[in-house]
Amino acid sequence: LEGPEKGVLTVARKGDFDITDGAFLPNGDLLLLERSFSFMRGLAMELRRIKADTIRPDKVANGPVLLQANMAYQIDNMEGLDVWRRADGALIVSLVSDDNQSFLQRNLYLEFRLDE
Repeated sequence: LEGPEKGVLTVARKGDFDITDGAFLPNGDLLLLERSFSFMRGLAMELRRIKADTIRPDKVANGPVLLQANMAYQIDNMEGLDVWRRADGALIVSLVSDDNQSFLQRNLYLEFRLDE
């Protein structure tokens, strides 16, 4: 991580999920987009929140899963994450997937309002 307290961030691994992207919230918490794939289960994703006060170079960061979805929720290869504030003040989480020029995948753009 870059910034005034830059360093290496170690995050607890959850099952077979891998981190694909992350974004900091205005309060310093970190949102992580994690993805899993297996031929048996297909794709799955999780959105995990790491509290700012647990992000330390000497600790393993972990936090609650805010959103969990699998193929039943019509997701795809979710790999991009952004956090932004809408004109009305709502904090929005945007997730994107890329079809990788494959007819088996789709480009998706999902938005969620995050309760602060």
